[in-house]
Amino acid sequence: MTPTPDVHESPLDDMLPPEHRHGFWHRVRTRLMAGVSIIAPLWITGFVLWKLFDWADGFSRPLVKPFAAYFGNPDWYYSGIGFIITIAILYGVGTVVTNVLGRRLWADAREAIERLPLVRTIYSPVRQLLETMTSPTGAGFKKVVLFEYPRRGTWTLGFLAGDVPFEYDRSPAHSIFIPTAPNPTTGFMLIVPREDIEHTDLSVEAAFQMIVSAGVAVPLALRLPKGVSDRLEMDADMIQSAAAPESDKPGSQSDEASPTS
Repeated sequence: MTPTPDVHESPLDDMLPPEHRHGFWHRVRTRLMAGVSIIAPLWITGFVLWKLFDWADGFSRPLVKPFAAYFGNPDWYYSGIGFIITIAILYGVGTVVTNVLGRRLWADAREAIERLPLVRTIYSPVRQLLETMTSPTGAGFKKVVLFEYPRRGTWTLGFLAGDVPFEYDRSPAHSIFIPTAPNPTTGFMLIVPREDIEHTDLSVEAAFQMIVSAGVAVPLALRLPKGVSDRLEMDADMIQSAAAPESDKPGSQSDEASPTS
């Protein structure tokens, strides 16, 4: 009867020497890392949410003090009141600027802000980035794409941002935003010809999850284009053939020589 394999063993265990494969310190390290993999994401998520809550609560806290002083207790405050006021302010501003009159007034105010020499160098890029990341009308990233960069056979995941026309009659190229892992808020931009881009079925959210996880969380919908594996195998065979000794290559002198009787 074939013994049932241990479900707790990892493929990495086969790479360890037999005397260290199930040693005490190996078990301690494995369990510690398992605990870290569970606790660390929860702690980081909670820390970020708490910082956002603390920022939103502190943002509107000065608005509460005048009302508290009016009722005779200037030090009165409960944590969370400022957060609720901040959410109400954001919702109110969004409601105003999404109607026709508010949109027109905000467009005039934005043009006035962007005329200021020092302010526009900071305000305009930040506004465009936030509109790209948060726009619910599709004005942000259009699609997740793949293209070969920085060399042939190495694929890069990017976000299709816009079209860049040529001076002559040709299909426009695409501006592609390449985020860095694991922090997708930074990156760089490339202009890539249309024929060098492979479209994917990935959503923007799934692509961001893959980038934030540094490639660990690979979406099931991600597939490399047809012919990639064949081309990579061909390149590998060429590299192996070039690195092989002369005596191992077909048609070498050792193959052509025949023993004489």
